[in-house]
Amino acid sequence: MIVGRGLLARSFASRFADRHDTLIFASGVSNSGETSASEFEREFQMLRAARRRHSGRLVYFGSCSVTDEERRHTPYARHKLAMEQFVLGGNRGIVVRLPQVVGHTDNPNTLTNFLYNAIRKGERFSIWEHAERNLIDANDVAAITEAVIEQLDPAASRVFTIASERSVSMRELVFIFERILDQDANFDVQDKGGRLHIDASFAHDVARRIGLDLGKGYAERLLRKYYGRS
Repeated sequence: MIVGRGLLARSFASRFADRHDTLIFASGVSNSGETSASEFEREFQMLRAARRRHSGRLVYFGSCSVTDEERRHTPYARHKLAMEQFVLGGNRGIVVRLPQVVGHTDNPNTLTNFLYNAIRKGERFSIWEHAERNLIDANDVAAITEAVIEQLDPAASRVFTIASERSVSMRELVFIFERILDQDANFDVQDKGGRLHIDASFAHDVARRIGLDLGKGYAERLLRKYYGRS
């Protein structure tokens, strides 16, 4: 069963739409810049209602920002951590922490959609000089999550992170888009940001076992897959 209609929900549909032992909760707040208490409360009420209706395994998508020194004190990160605690406080709760998820979506709030549109339109934007981001394909998230679920004890609760093996700087992300679009970006650089520290070694082991390559060149391969010109 799946709650939600967005990018993650669609990526999980072929694997879990007809499964009644597992509920994939892929709905709620997706904008990391969100500050509205009413939006956070709306997600919590949806999650609590889903938990009441479903006695099987519950899969919730958290955020790598909850362990990122740069972002863990934001309203969004604090909210996501509170939702994790709610999920793990019950039986059979699984939390999958994610970085920047990439796939086919019209959501303008995703980092990659923003960069793609700004560069393509020649709009000026700012990046943080020292900031890093980690990208992961929504389809890879679904494949790895399914593999993890199949190997877990049905009654187990677990939190783990799915991310690619290498985070990339914001400059590098911009340069990749410049190569894909064959167009120069118009941007300013601010002396802000810091490195990401993401431990996704468990997911990397699972990915290798099922034949996924999350290593060298992953970010560019991923962006070419979804933003390259056909």
